[in-house]
Amino acid sequence: MNINFVEEVTKRKEAILKDLTELIQINSELTTFDPNRKHAPFGEGIDEALTFMLNLGKRDGFNTLNADHYAGHIEYGNQDAYVGMVGHLDVVPAGSGWSYPPYGAVIADGKMYGRGTEDDKGPTLAAYYAMKILKDLGLPLSKRIKLILGTDEETAWRCVNYYFKHYPEQPVAGFIPDSEFPLTYGEKGILKVVVKGKIEPSTLVRFDAGLRDNMVPDHALAVVSDLNLKASFEAFLKSKGLVGKATESKEGLILEVDGKSAHGSTPDEGVNAAYLMVHFFNSVSINNAFIDAINTYLLDDTKGVKIGVDYLDKEMGPVTVNAGVFKLEQNQFEITLNPRYPNGVDPERFIKRFETAFESLGLKVELGKHQRLLYVDPKSEMIQILMDTYKKYSNDVDAVPLTTGGGTFARTMKNSVAFGPHFPNKPSYIHQKDEYIIMDDFFMSIAIYADALYRLAK
Repeated sequence: MNINFVEEVTKRKEAILKDLTELIQINSELTTFDPNRKHAPFGEGIDEALTFMLNLGKRDGFNTLNADHYAGHIEYGNQDAYVGMVGHLDVVPAGSGWSYPPYGAVIADGKMYGRGTEDDKGPTLAAYYAMKILKDLGLPLSKRIKLILGTDEETAWRCVNYYFKHYPEQPVAGFIPDSEFPLTYGEKGILKVVVKGKIEPSTLVRFDAGLRDNMVPDHALAVVSDLNLKASFEAFLKSKGLVGKATESKEGLILEVDGKSAHGSTPDEGVNAAYLMVHFFNSVSINNAFIDAINTYLLDDTKGVKIGVDYLDKEMGPVTVNAGVFKLEQNQFEITLNPRYPNGVDPERFIKRFETAFESLGLKVELGKHQRLLYVDPKSEMIQILMDTYKKYSNDVDAVPLTTGGGTFARTMKNSVAFGPHFPNKPSYIHQKDEYIIMDDFFMSIAIYADALYRLAK
């Protein structure tokens, strides 16, 4: 059966745009996690986004399920086997410096700006409309199609852990609309490592940089007790061409410097503001256990060379180490790291090396979540179907499947890979200010997803 899915998307553009706008306008940043807050364990905004999507499903005649406000699903069909998709509705903090309101869903120059436009509310809605088109057309399918809605992807994945604990069935094939085209068959393993320690009272009173471990800090703030450092800091900023300021306050001299944010999987693409501040400390001989830890094992090193975990896999790329959050107050400090490792790295030895390194400085190391790496045979039938579908719409006939340092919900389901929506050789601003999605690409991704679902489920 020959179906023009691009034409089917075009017929629905007005409705799609209305739903996309309303979804992006919901601020779905994590507030606090409270399992006793039964109606909204991750906060009201995230639950509002989940409710919005489930209401779309009800409106359009799908079967829907709310998994105790941790997650949900929208489902088409009642066959035993199913094709699965997982999107997420939570977003990283918007941060500052946007050209348009981060929850305004403003369209300018063919782009919609807003937190979550590309990661991952926009793509989740694209997957939904792909499924809706198949339902509207009444196409004969041999498998169910299920879109699972996550709400905690950017932090601890408690949403999908809860969902699959209660609804453990696995798909015969699936994809995650939260990466890039053509598709991603390999994802690095990801750790969360928290380094804790204390300092003796010193010139450095307070330090604060970073919002999440999977983001490069774009702003650092330090409070020092020596007011005479103002001129030195201002000279440092000028000599390095940096944006920042020094302000006297009752607390002390407040120093601020801006870097450049980037995704935690590609820390070398950002400029870590915490490291910029430490370079200033080094220039004026401010030191303590906190600064020493950064200098010894982290400063300007995104590959883990100083810690001794550097490794390069020809297929999946290098080990990366993002230092994402720095906190020091009342002489106690924490540094939260986001290391990622490719094939060829022994996870247990990798973890042990972090422990050994920082413990050698008398610091405490706590391990958070560990997402083991994902690898699906790029020659499998499912991947061939997805690749063929992408090539059909993109005319990118030489495209080859990819690996990534990013982590997606593909790890939560068997027989699944990350598939779009970002097109090759286009800029991406996920986890950065001015995140946007190109509208033509967004609508094309819906056609690709619809065709792919049809091929996998017919």
